[in-house]
Amino acid sequence: MFLRFTIRCRCFYSTLIDINNRLKQLNMNKQYKKVIDLFDNYIQKNNPSDLVINQTLKACIELGDIKRGSSIYQRLSSQSKQNHFIQTNLIRLFMKSGDINKAKEIFNKSQNKTLFMYNTMINGLSNNNHGKEAINLLREMSIPPNEYTYTILFKTCSQLNDSQSIEFGKDLFENLPSQYQNHPIILNSALHMLMQYGDILLAEEIFSQMNKDTTSYGVMMSGYLKNKQIEKTIDLFFQINKPNDINLIIFFNACAELGNEKVLHSILNMFSKLNRNEMTYELMMNMYNKRNEPEETLNLYEEMKRKKIQPNERIYILILNAFFQLNYFIKAEEFFNQIPNKSSMIYDVVLNGLANHNRAEQAFDLFQQMSIPPNEYTLSILFKICSQLNNTKSFEFAKKILNAVPEKYQSNTIILNSALHMLMQYGDILFAEKIFSQMNKDTISYGVMMSGYLKNNRPEKVIDIFMKLNNQMDEINLLLFFSACAELVNAKGLKLGKQIYSKLLSNRKLLSKKVIHSILNMLSKCSDVENAEKLFQKLNKNTITYGCMMAMYNNQNEPEKTLNLYEEMKRDKIEIDNLIWMLILNALAELTDLSTCELISSELPETFYNDIQIQNALINIWGKCSSVDRAKKIFDQIIKPNNMSYSTMINAYGLNGLGREAVQLYDEIPFEIIDDIINLCVLNACSHASLINEAQEIFKNISIDKRTEKIYTAMIDCFSRSNLMNEAEELINEYEQSHLPSYSMYMSVLSAARNQRNPLLAQKMYNRIEPYLKDQKIYATSAKVLLANTYALAGDLTTVSNIRTKMNQSGLKKLVGLSWTVVNGKVVKFRAHDRSHPQSNEIYKELECLTNELKEHGYQCDASWIGRPLMNNETEESILSGHSERLAIAFNLIQRPIPNRIQIMKNLRVCGDCHTFSKWVAQVRQCTIIIRDANRTHYFYPDGYCSCGDVF
Repeated sequence: MFLRFTIRCRCFYSTLIDINNRLKQLNMNKQYKKVIDLFDNYIQKNNPSDLVINQTLKACIELGDIKRGSSIYQRLSSQSKQNHFIQTNLIRLFMKSGDINKAKEIFNKSQNKTLFMYNTMINGLSNNNHGKEAINLLREMSIPPNEYTYTILFKTCSQLNDSQSIEFGKDLFENLPSQYQNHPIILNSALHMLMQYGDILLAEEIFSQMNKDTTSYGVMMSGYLKNKQIEKTIDLFFQINKPNDINLIIFFNACAELGNEKVLHSILNMFSKLNRNEMTYELMMNMYNKRNEPEETLNLYEEMKRKKIQPNERIYILILNAFFQLNYFIKAEEFFNQIPNKSSMIYDVVLNGLANHNRAEQAFDLFQQMSIPPNEYTLSILFKICSQLNNTKSFEFAKKILNAVPEKYQSNTIILNSALHMLMQYGDILFAEKIFSQMNKDTISYGVMMSGYLKNNRPEKVIDIFMKLNNQMDEINLLLFFSACAELVNAKGLKLGKQIYSKLLSNRKLLSKKVIHSILNMLSKCSDVENAEKLFQKLNKNTITYGCMMAMYNNQNEPEKTLNLYEEMKRDKIEIDNLIWMLILNALAELTDLSTCELISSELPETFYNDIQIQNALINIWGKCSSVDRAKKIFDQIIKPNNMSYSTMINAYGLNGLGREAVQLYDEIPFEIIDDIINLCVLNACSHASLINEAQEIFKNISIDKRTEKIYTAMIDCFSRSNLMNEAEELINEYEQSHLPSYSMYMSVLSAARNQRNPLLAQKMYNRIEPYLKDQKIYATSAKVLLANTYALAGDLTTVSNIRTKMNQSGLKKLVGLSWTVVNGKVVKFRAHDRSHPQSNEIYKELECLTNELKEHGYQCDASWIGRPLMNNETEESILSGHSERLAIAFNLIQRPIPNRIQIMKNLRVCGDCHTFSKWVAQVRQCTIIIRDANRTHYFYPDGYCSCGDVF
């Protein structure tokens, strides 16, 4: 009986040892799949021992088979769960998958923590970008660290690369136990940490005192290369007795960086003495690749063919890169087809090369033809390709691939980041958010999501994510954050942006030139003029900084400041590119002074005249400067006008009352080019020229699904200006059957009611829109002002007073009227009753004489345009005479010689009495007066006629 039991035990242990040895041997031979298969067969009839489980977990780690490893973990007995070998391998498994919490759980439950287990935890935390936790875990260790612990920690400090971590690493190095003070692996790891941080002096001191091996030389050479000390890299190479392949690679990379002819000659001389084999050819090709000399790479390949040296995989990759650098796409395809046994890396190079050269469709087709499973980089390139294509077919295909990604890649951050980018490019924000919430994130993941939110007009989300980054800020995330603050264009965004800017001032390491430019852009877009100007004055100015400031001044309606910066750029000889010219031309269009536009546009280099954006901007300028002939001349020079060209030219006609010309050009536009903006411009042109039939025909031909709010508003404005109020109201009713009320539609009808002096209509329309004006301060103010003006014109000053009292009580303020004119190259601005100008006495004296002169010819002021009761010492004439456009006219008339053309810009609509006054001035003084108000351009001719036909 005892004998049988002994035999059974021996058989059992023999089987157990046999299965364990077989599993161990398979792992040593890297036959991990066979380990899994053997384990599956074994457990069908046997309970696996801890040794068997441990070997199987090792295979799961190598294969990245997280699902099977987790399944084994779930079925472990409580005793096996306390086996420190199994615990250590489980920690490795979960760390590799990125499941840090699970790894921590196993580690914390361990009752027998070994040094190997600590090292595994520290390494896993470091590899998952949790370096601070890795350092904290070392501090908690009750077991003395060994050489691997120190090596891992120096690597961790290198990755963190901040002052606090480096100081910890230095302290760790200074207190090394004596048995490790000359350990080459530890010293090499410490050297790497110091060189990564840039503490070259300390690294050199350690290097000079240590026993060096080729790895030590490689670490120092790599560090010198990173710190741009190329000569030291090359000098150190020549001190190595027998350089290894890595030393050679770093040396050739350094030579490529230095790139002078003397060094190149030395390399070629060395190459001629080396034994020509795969490695030497690869080194030379790699150097030429870095020097961007693809022709030389291909010359070496021809030499290899003559010597019948077969390329290795890396050489295949370098040759393919050379073909793509030279745009030899057909040759790249032919070469690719000749490569035997193509690896996934070869596919990666070709797919990436095609994607980078706008051949995404071809890359997409190649991926579908792949005969081998894609690796992580192939998948990330695929998602990049689909981002570029950005169509439903590629997007659905990519989603299918994403859902079927092999388990070992399901937690791969590189793949998931690329997938996130694709989803955000396509606009599938919900799917992207789902992946983002479940994945292990790095700074790139945050950057991809922030960039995606920015692209999809979700700046608030960008800021929310950034605020969760804590101390993981990098340049890209900062650029995205400040861009989001700029896009918000509100007090909240500005406040948050300035808070982060303040933090950066105390840690200037992240305050790069690009980040400073993005801060300036934020300040300028948020109209923080004072702080933007302060920062601008501190900077080394370039086209980017000037562009930010010019854009801000244009948005602030201060075009003269933009033009002052232009003069400054000329003086300092700073290059003026097409973007700066666009900002200058936009400023000129806002200023609309013909002489200034003529002067500055004459300085526009001829090379820019073929840029269609510049041409469109010039059309806009001449249209707003009342020089339609010049606008048409530029338009006729455009070989292939785009939709912006047509809309700008039509708008130029419309502003200048040339509605028929606008309609004629509209009829010539190819149907496929016509868009909402063109339709809007031609309807506005019809409105200003009272072309009601033409407008109705155009509106009728616009399909209902393309009739936007602005197009409805333009048609309603057209009806209103022609006193067709029933038709206007019917169109409002039609629109509101499927939409909320539109403020701008009601503003058009209220303007018409004012012009008709019809308070009943004005009150009716105001009552309809009033419930929707509670949170619309600008529209609420405009509506009340128009209503009050209508009652004023009808003579009901009591109601006007009541309306104004309610406005004051609710905090609504009427926009201050402002007129400006350019005299002798300087912009002069006037408000109503303005006496701030040094020549105010002369201006008012001229205005008094002028008014009396006009009265002698028949002018009488129209007191109905006064919307308030007279104050003490005020007369109807004194109120109207103080309007800003009259002050601008008088200022021009006191100039010597007296100009025969006066040009004025006004931010509000010109009032009816000032319109009459301007006609009389033009006729009596025999000059042309051009006033561009908020709505259109008025030409007052010497015959007393206005181009608007008194419809304004």
